[in-house]
Amino acid sequence: MDAIILAAGEGARLKGWTSDKPKGMITLGNAPILEHIVQGLSKSGIQKINMVVGYRKNLVMSYFGDGSKFGIKINYIEQSTLSGTLDALKLGLKDISNHFILVPGDNYISSSSFLPLISNEKPVLLAGKADRWSKWGEIEFVGSKAKITFDNPEAFGRLHFTGIMKLDIDIAENLISADGRHIGEALQKIEEDVNFDVIRSDYWHNIVYPWDLIDGNRLALQNLFLSKSGKIERNVTLKGPISIGSGSVICSGSYLEGPISIGDNCVIGPNTFVGSSVSIGDNTRIGAFCEIKDSILMSDSVIGSYNSIVGTVVGNGTETGTNVIANPSNRQVTYLDHTVSLSNRGSMIGNRCNIGNRAVLDGGSILLEGATIGEGEVYNADFQGDTI
Repeated sequence: MDAIILAAGEGARLKGWTSDKPKGMITLGNAPILEHIVQGLSKSGIQKINMVVGYRKNLVMSYFGDGSKFGIKINYIEQSTLSGTLDALKLGLKDISNHFILVPGDNYISSSSFLPLISNEKPVLLAGKADRWSKWGEIEFVGSKAKITFDNPEAFGRLHFTGIMKLDIDIAENLISADGRHIGEALQKIEEDVNFDVIRSDYWHNIVYPWDLIDGNRLALQNLFLSKSGKIERNVTLKGPISIGSGSVICSGSYLEGPISIGDNCVIGPNTFVGSSVSIGDNTRIGAFCEIKDSILMSDSVIGSYNSIVGTVVGNGTETGTNVIANPSNRQVTYLDHTVSLSNRGSMIGNRCNIGNRAVLDGGSILLEGATIGEGEVYNADFQGDTI
């Protein structure tokens, strides 16, 4: 059986983190979102992937190559104009097997979620619970028949279509002919003619806004591959599942409580606490006497001494001074004209930001790429620009 991955989009709502890469290359658990998908399909027995690429396609193609290092064959098809998921599906049908798995390439899904789809003889929709309305639609049952609806604005805890499905070429061609705005809407138009099974996954997370990365990272770290290749100095405590990359150093007096993923060539401490659900990208330096919990620190970041960073995303190449505080809170946030209520979230800091000594970032603060926060500033706004 083959698979199609739709990976052409930029991820406009994550533009503080996608100027140099597509959304699917943002890392969760120190691996790109797309890598989690490719590895999952390979482990589930899929032989070939048609990956539809577009925005920053060369980065995706150079990372995955022909797929051989992931145990799978990957073909690339370019969507030169980003004209939607139905057009991408049409492009992906080239030389595909009659039955195949369709996967959007920009949401986290665990490898174990694919096997029930592959083993089912019928067409299948994969469902998951969402914290907000999903663009793919909610799944309701009328008798034994699954239906897609976009009518109910109350999303929390309801069963939503993930965009992941098992189908055949005939169903795919009917979806394309139905001419909806996207796959979820097209499904509405053909659902009377197709009897889909529905399988639920508890290991899917809808990545739409920056704060979604925190929950996706937590899920990814539940499947952490353990490796300790770095140097661990004296009087370091390691507790729980922790992966430490090659060339990394955990300095004396530090305490790490997993799950934690640390990339290559990182330096942590001395006397720093790293709590659970933390991913630290390659070449990142964390100074002395810091507290880091429930956060993503992307590659090439520099975190000064005496920082407290909790529930926060720190983009590639960002630098913070000493005594910086970015702790979580509960508040309403307006981001790209969309207002949401955030619970226990810290700051969302884009790539290549610079944060001065003693700055305080209130929970829910959003800094897009290249933002600068001055020394001693207290920042609690919904940030939309490039500088402050």
